[in-house]
Amino acid sequence: MTPSFAAVFLSSLLLAAAPAADAHSTAAASGAASPLVVGTASAGPGEVASGWIEVPDGRAASDPGTRIPVTVVRGSKPGPVLALVAGTHGYEYTSILALQRLAPRLDPARMSGTVILVHMANPPGFWGRRTYYGPDGKNLNRVYPGDPQGTQSDRIAAALTREVIDRATHLVDMHCGDGNESLRPYAYWTVSGDRSVDEASREMALAYGLDHIVVVRDRPKDPARSLYTDLTAILRGKPSITTESGGAGLTDETSVAAHEAGALGVIGFLKIMDAPSVRVAKPLWIVRSEVVRAPASGVWKPAVEKAQTVAAGAVLGRLTDPFGKTAQEIRAPFAGEVLYVVVTPPVSEGEPVAMVGETSTTLPAGG
Repeated sequence: MTPSFAAVFLSSLLLAAAPAADAHSTAAASGAASPLVVGTASAGPGEVASGWIEVPDGRAASDPGTRIPVTVVRGSKPGPVLALVAGTHGYEYTSILALQRLAPRLDPARMSGTVILVHMANPPGFWGRRTYYGPDGKNLNRVYPGDPQGTQSDRIAAALTREVIDRATHLVDMHCGDGNESLRPYAYWTVSGDRSVDEASREMALAYGLDHIVVVRDRPKDPARSLYTDLTAILRGKPSITTESGGAGLTDETSVAAHEAGALGVIGFLKIMDAPSVRVAKPLWIVRSEVVRAPASGVWKPAVEKAQTVAAGAVLGRLTDPFGKTAQEIRAPFAGEVLYVVVTPPVSEGEPVAMVGETSTTLPAGG
């Protein structure tokens, strides 16, 4: 389970950012005045509430549950319900800090709609300082919509699907490069084939303010195998994006501020609350991208940096054996820009070492 001191510490942060309200004492019987309940957080119109989504223990003694911290900021008037999800991966800190800064800036008296802040989607990954995988060896962003009878990551995904995604009308999944990745800021725009959802998602990506937007067209179409947080929402008819700012375990001001400003940009775009716009006028579309993976385990030595332009076949880095002998050079699959590169030495077979994207100032047909 999450350490008790950690729960107490996080509770104090949540209460400081958004004092919990006793929604049960103020809720009307039905309709717009009914409380919006997410886990133990229950907020009526004009209220703010913080609480926890309880994820139960698994069947095995070695498979504990966890508690996901959430805040619900309910506007005094009805409107969209935007879910902002931080900390899907345990070593990605910038979005977690951004939501702590965002919460006190949201004024329910000036809001038409609701913002659900998932402060830390993956507490076991965060407290364990884990890259990519949870204690059960699974990547939370590859197991959606989850399974309430599965292992810890499956149960977390199921709880977030039920409590957050199913209650939202729009969603932003906020990431950064994991603890081993140096990353330039960008957003993912997933094209599902549902034109109205796709167009709304594209507008959200522009509103978030990151000037590189990766166009994704190869995700599953089956809602029962959605795998990704944003795609789970999209396949339920809810416009959604994934955003990336920061990386390598750092919490630099520029990266945290970009997430905070981007979230406010989407809040303003959805007319939930007046907020400064950071909308991108002329984005660079990443019309083709590839995650380059290690063909074998080894000691990784990168030869490029994030945001560097590379030619097709350029050396991205080298794998050596433990004695320092070069085992293999890893090369760029095509010309483009390095969106992220792994900057720590350990690499296991099949894991990413870099991502390369081909940029364009215009979208191709069908975009």
